[in-house]
Amino acid sequence: MKNSKKKFIVASIIPTGIQCSIGGYIGDATLVTNRLASVCDYLITNPNAVNGGAFNLKDKNVLYVEGYCIDQFFRKQIEMSLPQKNNIGVILEKLVDTTAVNYALKSIEAFQNVAGINIKKIEFIKPLNKSIRLHDGQFCGEVEDITPLLAAAKKLLKSGQVDAIAISTHIQVDNKYIRQHQKGLLPNPYGLLEALLSHSITDAFGIPSAHAPILTKKEMELFLFRSFDSDPRSALENISAAYLGSVLLGLDRAPRLMKYGEGKIKLEDVKALIVPSNCLRSIPVAWSIKYNIPIIQVRENKNIFKPLKGRTEKNIITVDTYDDAIREVLRLREKAG
Repeated sequence: MKNSKKKFIVASIIPTGIQCSIGGYIGDATLVTNRLASVCDYLITNPNAVNGGAFNLKDKNVLYVEGYCIDQFFRKQIEMSLPQKNNIGVILEKLVDTTAVNYALKSIEAFQNVAGINIKKIEFIKPLNKSIRLHDGQFCGEVEDITPLLAAAKKLLKSGQVDAIAISTHIQVDNKYIRQHQKGLLPNPYGLLEALLSHSITDAFGIPSAHAPILTKKEMELFLFRSFDSDPRSALENISAAYLGSVLLGLDRAPRLMKYGEGKIKLEDVKALIVPSNCLRSIPVAWSIKYNIPIIQVRENKNIFKPLKGRTEKNIITVDTYDDAIREVLRLREKAG
């Protein structure tokens, strides 16, 4: 693995907030992600594909990479290090609901002492003014002023002890939307606003980051104790009071971001990009077309997107299932030698 030319790396991206039939809930894409990872040296994926509330059951060769970083990587603006132990800083909203904050703090304490995660510092911020709205079947997110978040991140990084930042804030969602999501009727209401927060940190400071919602005491009851008729795919949501654990586990060995030309993991190492059905609008897809990286779209992973007309690029391969995608990856690996 010292010679980058010998790496066989695959990227699997499952966008959040578009009601994917696999990956539309927290952690429910973990099985297919790990199966894909079993046939390559490393598998790059976005946090929401494997975040599972208090859990993150991804395999060791799954590279946990924030979505904005994946875009930069495919644009050849950055490269990545091999996985290594990270020191993590945490940004927490200090809510009036002390139960919610205490759950987050207890989660930090647990993963420090049980999982051996290096959590160096915690910065508290006042609650950010955030809002979400449902538009054309998707939830959109807005943050009025992101300055306190960036100031807290800058303070963590100034200490010189932090390689990655976990963010945990409260996102207010109408209970009716939560219940509809739990029943499989709406996309994840949190995902796009979460992405906005982590994108902001990564863009500003060039470090790995990810977000986990803080649940209030009332929301915990809704998720944990009044959710027995939920879609089975939402099960990890229904047994997790503190979501921060999955982010801490993900960032623990997330690859660090390197200047282009200085990383051990390069775009040239990526031999395939795997996406759900009709997810051909993204930056990684556009640059994969440019660099002739095979793109495998999987029909069984349905979502709210409709087919794009006129996409006939030769490097787009359509398969029915993730099992078929695995077979295609194995074929590409055999061809690559």
